Amino acid sequence: MGVAEEIRRAAETGQVVVGSRQTLKLLKLGRGKLVLVSSNCPQELKERVEHYCKLAGIKLYSYPGTGIELGVVMGKPYPVSLATVLDPGDSRLLSIVSE
Repeated sequence: MGVAEEIRRAAETGQVVVGSRQTLKLLKLGRGKLVLVSSNCPQELKERVEHYCKLAGIKLYSYPGTGIELGVVMGKPYPVSLATVLDPGDSRLLSIVSE
């Protein structure tokens, strides 16, 4: 199983929050288990997210596709630059990403 399939499963069966504002808010509160960042996320935003992930001890995964591709994988009709996984649901996303 690939990462994209596990991201889709997490979005369908777990709790995943989409968007930069929501992701930054959750990181400042120290909530979340994994942050997904698309390859075309603005560099300044990506650096802020990396910084907050380090402070909160939350894993960061750089998705190799663009925001449009990440949105499609998550079943969203819009581009997704940032997403926070609060609950992976039935997916094995956390174990696959940490390998």
